[in-house]
Amino acid sequence: MKSIALYVWQLSVWIIILPLLVGAINFYKLDKQSRYVFYLVLLATIPQLLTAFISRTVLLDFIYNAYTPMEFLLVYLFIGRSLESSLFKNISMGTVVAFGILVFGFIFYFGMQAKFFNEWVAVANIFYLTWILLFVLESLKNEKKLIDARQPLFWYLSGLILYTPCTVIVFALYYHIDTSRNILIKNLWIIHGVFNIILYLFFTIGLYKTRRQRMTVL
Repeated sequence: MKSIALYVWQLSVWIIILPLLVGAINFYKLDKQSRYVFYLVLLATIPQLLTAFISRTVLLDFIYNAYTPMEFLLVYLFIGRSLESSLFKNISMGTVVAFGILVFGFIFYFGMQAKFFNEWVAVANIFYLTWILLFVLESLKNEKKLIDARQPLFWYLSGLILYTPCTVIVFALYYHIDTSRNILIKNLWIIHGVFNIILYLFFTIGLYKTRRQRMTVL
């Protein structure tokens, strides 16, 4: 079991190279949404690959604490800002304000290097899922077709829908899992690793689909 966990962890760390390469090669062919996804991948590359070389340190905690708000902003630009109805826009902006208060509150009381703020990750992913569900609901209301595997957006949203609930659970229990000696609880990291792999595989497919669409148009 330990070897399986190590293999999944290593794959979940290095899998980000795939969407990074596909996005970089096809950058000028990417549409607006795909570019936001590529920026997300680019932003995540440094902290994710650093985990392969640096164990839990104050420096790594600081890097991830700095990374989370930037990721939040990019996901908002990608999906949260895409909402059109005034009600959904207000809900989306309300989540941004709430997250901003959370971030500045933690920084004011603890600073950036006190610990890894797992609470930021859990709350951010709750809001990501909220934006996605609102986007899907609005699209259904406006009779927009989302369930189309030929569209890059289908792969981006599918990856995030699968990834975010798992991330909320795992990072809400981050310190409990980290200190637990129960093998079943420890295995939650394997589950998260699997969903991390799926997320970046789906991002890779979406980034490649954008390229294929542009080639078809040309």
